[in-house]
Amino acid sequence: IAVTGVNFFLRRRRKYRYLIAAAGAASLLGLILLLLVKNVLIYALLTHFFLNTGMVLAGFGIIGGKRAFLENWAATYLAVILLGGLTGWLTESGLIPNGFLPAALAATAGLYGLLLYLMRRRSFGNHIYAVQLKKDTRQLEIKGYWDSGNQLKDPYTGQSVNILSHTKAKEFLDETKDKIRLVPYRSLGEREGLLRVTDVDELVICDGKHNVQIAHASVGIADPGLLEPKEYDMILHASVL
Repeated sequence: IAVTGVNFFLRRRRKYRYLIAAAGAASLLGLILLLLVKNVLIYALLTHFFLNTGMVLAGFGIIGGKRAFLENWAATYLAVILLGGLTGWLTESGLIPNGFLPAALAATAGLYGLLLYLMRRRSFGNHIYAVQLKKDTRQLEIKGYWDSGNQLKDPYTGQSVNILSHTKAKEFLDETKDKIRLVPYRSLGEREGLLRVTDVDELVICDGKHNVQIAHASVGIADPGLLEPKEYDMILHASVL
């Protein structure tokens, strides 16, 4: 369960027959060590540092070099500890009745639920970029979230609309001199409305080692409270990346 979970989480694409064979061999050797080695300290050292390391090496190989191997080893070790700890706690606490097997199944569900959550968070984080807005002599640095669902276009100019939080808009824009226009929109589950939109001289998205520069970009001003609790300050249009 641990090695297949790590294979899924780290996207190693190893065939499951190799992982199952490695885990089965490690389990058999672990049983032999348990029966033969009477010294608890020696047993722990052999199991944690040699047996588990051999299982990771046999299951995942050396593809990706030392760094990938260390990631595989650390993730597998943590998964084994989490599975064992959850199973033991559920068994001893009596929260899961009928013994070891139901507790192990519940621990497995807990582990995979955690991995799915972490994968979702990692995928979400991969869509957040450093963004710069420039207008006249003004400049604002924020975080933007690339949202494939943002398809809003300005029907008057044909430009894609990126949506800026209300707080950052007040900080950056000057509504007394920046020309504001109303753009109709429809959001999922919401009724139609009008979004205040203006143009900036340049929108720069820092995408890794290179920047995406968009001249005369359209920026919509979100309603108060819509983006303030978020981890980002702007919703980027789907077409910008």
